[in-house]
Amino acid sequence: MEKLGYKIRLLRHKRALTQQEIAYRTGISTPHISSIERGERQPSLEYAIRIAEALGVPVGYFADDAEVSTLPDAESYQGIVDMPGYLQSFITRESSQPYLIMAHRVSRLDEADYNMVCAMIEIMTQRKRLKNFTDIGM
Repeated sequence: MEKLGYKIRLLRHKRALTQQEIAYRTGISTPHISSIERGERQPSLEYAIRIAEALGVPVGYFADDAEVSTLPDAESYQGIVDMPGYLQSFITRESSQPYLIMAHRVSRLDEADYNMVCAMIEIMTQRKRLKNFTDIGM
């Protein structure tokens, strides 16, 4: 938990932003930002996404380095699975890293947590579809 807060603080300083500016950009209170940076609180996924956007990085930036280093690259799959080129390309693209990190994390969940994550994704997808539907005036 402290490592996440440290990464947020380090990046915030690098961007020359105050906690108040991050709070304004994210809609999260300044004391809450402060407690996240000190490692006293862990942000929800929604808050982590807001903070990442405010700092101009993908949410995967906040992943533990150890987790990131355990992610396979396309070469490690050679001889194990005959992967189509588009998958190899996806795996080796730097922009795919947040998705690979999330897939890696999901793969380590027990069945109940996995099912909960799937249900949450389905709810968010339906919410997005409904929003798009209402935005086009239907």
